[in-house]
Amino acid sequence: MFFVIIIFVTLYNLDCSSQEIITIEIDGSNLPEDSGTLSKGKEIFLEHCSNCHGYSGEGLYGPELVGRSSLDEKNTSKTIGNFWPYAPKIFDYIKRAKRKENNEFFSDSDVYSITAFLLKLNDLFDDEIIDKEKLSNIKMPNRDGFIRNYN
Repeated sequence: MFFVIIIFVTLYNLDCSSQEIITIEIDGSNLPEDSGTLSKGKEIFLEHCSNCHGYSGEGLYGPELVGRSSLDEKNTSKTIGNFWPYAPKIFDYIKRAKRKENNEFFSDSDVYSITAFLLKLNDLFDDEIIDKEKLSNIKMPNRDGFIRNYN
């Protein structure tokens, strides 16, 4: 088993310690003290994300990212605009799951920028600059659409 893991890491040039990933909480705790711009987010999205998610987030090979229709039996497409309950978790997901074509992580500034652009596509953000405070204060349309665990 150990041998297989070494081969996998070697073959795919993965460096598990190259990026420390910190969980971003729903209230924005642990978001980095950085910022991004909407215009840079559009540029990054078009270069690195649009091949799968479409030019405007409409979805191609990857799922659609834009939409505000309610979730019901007829519409089960989970988009940023109708499913995600907390905006800081969008940053968290992009930071953890998305990479450039060469498998490099996006910088914190790039992740803020991509997040701003995706929120803009969903009519949830309109400023040019996004940072920890602005992202933490965005109230998502589906914030109250989940069951709360009071334990």
